[in-house]
Amino acid sequence: MSVEWLMAAVRDLDDAQVDLLCEMADAFGRKADTWEHPDSDLVTDGFGSSMVNRLQLHHATSEEKFNKTSFEFAFKAASRFANRRAEKTVAHTFQGADVVVDGVRWSLKTEGAANMSQDLITISKFSEARWIRDCVTQEDFAREAPARIERHLSEYDRVLTLRGFYVQNHEAVRYDLVEIPHAMLMAATQLTERDFSPRTGAGSSRAQVFYEGKPAFTVSLDGSVEKVTLRNIQVSQCMTHAQWTVPVLPLDD
Repeated sequence: MSVEWLMAAVRDLDDAQVDLLCEMADAFGRKADTWEHPDSDLVTDGFGSSMVNRLQLHHATSEEKFNKTSFEFAFKAASRFANRRAEKTVAHTFQGADVVVDGVRWSLKTEGAANMSQDLITISKFSEARWIRDCVTQEDFAREAPARIERHLSEYDRVLTLRGFYVQNHEAVRYDLVEIPHAMLMAATQLTERDFSPRTGAGSSRAQVFYEGKPAFTVSLDGSVEKVTLRNIQVSQCMTHAQWTVPVLPLDD
């Protein structure tokens, strides 16, 4: 596509469509602050540019932060813009992977809670876990959790989360693109009976995971909602590929 193609296409749009196109152009005209890690193997070949443009386009019409579904499609499109072969997965093909890029299976997450920490990541639904109801002792948790976590992690190769923070009095959103080391998550497969806390009245337990001799994150087994949550993942032990601060267009302009 080209500018000439766009100009020709505009002639066939109605007034409402032209108005929306003007909002999009206004969004692209507002500067987004960008930082990309010089050692990143991800935000290269135009990938970062495509992602930030899609974030700007999103905030041309919405104050809400990017959600997981939007991130998946934007990640696929940005990968293709960078001349990589990218496809969204079919749910029954890979239970944990969302997009496959050049044969690499990516699990994509988003995080945008109002009170979330700048330094600690939470994966609120790492996996469903109906099996928690059958665990009574710490030995039960140690028998089930590491094996099931390993099985889940075997479904993908890399883990990426897009974290959104309102900044500048809610006039912009800063997005941090953070990769959580797969090897660090695999450390949870080495948990033993003594690592798990006793079962609570709600049927829950938790365990602290260490990686390279440092506290890395907490595995939380929530019996009330039957899911595994990973809490307190240290951003300092992850790779921040990029940060993009994108203006949110005022809805009353």
